[in-house]
Amino acid sequence: MNLFPLFQTVLYTISTALLYPVVCALILLSVWTLVYAGGFAAEWVKRRRFKSSVSDVMDQIHAIGQLPDALEPDLPRHIVTYAGQLSDLVGHQSQFTPERVEDLNQQTIAGLQNEVDKIRLVVRVGPSLGLMGTLIPMGTGLAGLTQGNMAQLSSSLILAFTTTVVGLALGIGAHFFTVIRTRWMISDLRLVNMITEAIARKPGSSIKEVKAA
Repeated sequence: MNLFPLFQTVLYTISTALLYPVVCALILLSVWTLVYAGGFAAEWVKRRRFKSSVSDVMDQIHAIGQLPDALEPDLPRHIVTYAGQLSDLVGHQSQFTPERVEDLNQQTIAGLQNEVDKIRLVVRVGPSLGLMGTLIPMGTGLAGLTQGNMAQLSSSLILAFTTTVVGLALGIGAHFFTVIRTRWMISDLRLVNMITEAIARKPGSSIKEVKAA
């Protein structure tokens, strides 16, 4: 008994059944990327106005235990929020304050990395969906060609090329966003570390030593 035709039919059915989810995923991903691009542009405009002069006022931050009011407009909102939460933690000293400071620091760093990971995922997923959206209609088109159905072949080729272009465009756009977002993350991590040292550091110690205390 030759089971190959049966396996071929099952695989063909699975492959064609994936076409609609792949096309829907590409459309949803394109809409999400457009919305993301709008937020990205707005943040880019804001960041052009920021002046990260934290290193110049670390002594002042350490003395008052919080960010100076004049400095807040020059920093991203999430950095200001982090500094406020850190000031509250340090202001309510307990035996677990160093651990809570470290936990807040790690949560903030993880949040920054998650922002990059979101768009970094599209760099791989977009072109992969585009490739799937190319190969699946090609199978349908070739099946139509064997039956002399040129209209089906033409329709399948159009869908195949369109999904390829959309997938590649998603990958290229997401890569651009990832590069810029990574630069912002590195800059924000530097600010987080400086603010942590300035607010939570004890005289003659570093934040790591504060945790071990």
